[in-house]
Amino acid sequence: MQNNTMSLKTENQCVTDKKFAVINPCKMCQPMGAVQALLGVKGAMPLIHGSQGCSTYMRFQLCRHFREPINVSSTSMSEGTVVYGGEGNLLKALNTIWKEYNPELIGVTSSCLTETIGDDMSLIIKKFKNSHPDEDLPPIVPISTPSYSGSHVDGYDKAVKSLVENLAHPEENNHKINVIPGMISPADIMAIKDILKELDMESIFITDTSESLNSPLTDDVSFLPGEGTKVDEIRESANSIATISLSKHADSAGAFLQKKCGVKSISGPLPVGVRNTDQFIDYITKRRSIEVPESIQRDRGKIIDAIVDAHPYNYSRKVALYGDPDVVTGLSRFVCELGMIPSVVCTGVQSSRFVEDMEKIAKENNVSPVVLAGCDLYDLHQQVKCQDIELLIGNSYGARIAEAENIPILRMGFPVYDRLGAQRISILGYKAGIQMVDTITNIMLENYYDESGHEIMEF
Repeated sequence: MQNNTMSLKTENQCVTDKKFAVINPCKMCQPMGAVQALLGVKGAMPLIHGSQGCSTYMRFQLCRHFREPINVSSTSMSEGTVVYGGEGNLLKALNTIWKEYNPELIGVTSSCLTETIGDDMSLIIKKFKNSHPDEDLPPIVPISTPSYSGSHVDGYDKAVKSLVENLAHPEENNHKINVIPGMISPADIMAIKDILKELDMESIFITDTSESLNSPLTDDVSFLPGEGTKVDEIRESANSIATISLSKHADSAGAFLQKKCGVKSISGPLPVGVRNTDQFIDYITKRRSIEVPESIQRDRGKIIDAIVDAHPYNYSRKVALYGDPDVVTGLSRFVCELGMIPSVVCTGVQSSRFVEDMEKIAKENNVSPVVLAGCDLYDLHQQVKCQDIELLIGNSYGARIAEAENIPILRMGFPVYDRLGAQRISILGYKAGIQMVDTITNIMLENYYDESGHEIMEF
């Protein structure tokens, strides 16, 4: 497998002998991201046009991260359908889902298999609709997500764009703001909703997993998301005043709405820490022509107070961060605010935006991180070994590196499968930032200070 490594070389970067292979990926396939986006639509059924194993893999990964029942349907391609095409399977699957589950939307994602044999999903879906001319069918949205290219971040972006391309319908201005959250936790989406509520800003989230992937236990059993963005809200997104994509790598739908419907598009950054959250709140208050509410100002003051309190323990500590590009850049700026040094940053996504953002953060904070874009966890491990890293921040796949190098790890991002509560991890906004300051600082105290609070020195 080719590894098109894109890295910002610095004088601190270690030289490794791996040039041509991915050893331990730092990303997932496109359908994984597309399915997450679809699970944020109320009453939606994701359908993977591919083998049974594809949907099993999605359910497995999503279940162990969110600890929720996940339903992902499949066209169950086999050797025979690979030879003769998957049209029959897709038609049968659409009919079964429509009649058995009565969904409000069906999102059809392709896979490496169906992309390779060249199935035209849009044409097959059109045939299905034409075969039921008098029926009230749900919207059926095709999403091209070949698993052999891109990443789960690209799949999420494509799914959100396909939803607005197929559903958004211009009418009268609704004075709302669209929010495309990106692949963040349900708790983070709820945090942004709470901030917008305090700012009295009506919004449409495209899409909203805050309840569908963090739902209460009840006696009801549903095979479809009972909460999330309504199909009519996605239609209405064409009439909003602006679209804010919290993730710069999930802004294609915003760009589409701007071009086709005149809805202004704003792209990132993820509101992590003080400065990025300031930027997010500043934009909203200017749109609303209001002052920042006192409650939000107090939260901002509290996070700054927490940073000052924690500064003696965090100052100059070297951190390695890895995962989705916008999460890594957001957290990199945040650890700089804590006085820490992001010494190695890594994402499996090949992204010039990521490199540009890290260059900007490095310049603003006078740090020189090794920046790895389109790289894997093997590359990360090699850099961690020679940078004297004191804290790892990333998903559960980095736990082996932490154990091998005897470094503490703060599990964050997707997936987190070896700890409970991934759906409740929040990093966005001032309030979550305060918790982050405490968590990171306590990890430093636990690992590098004795019981009296004195730093443990090695000679």
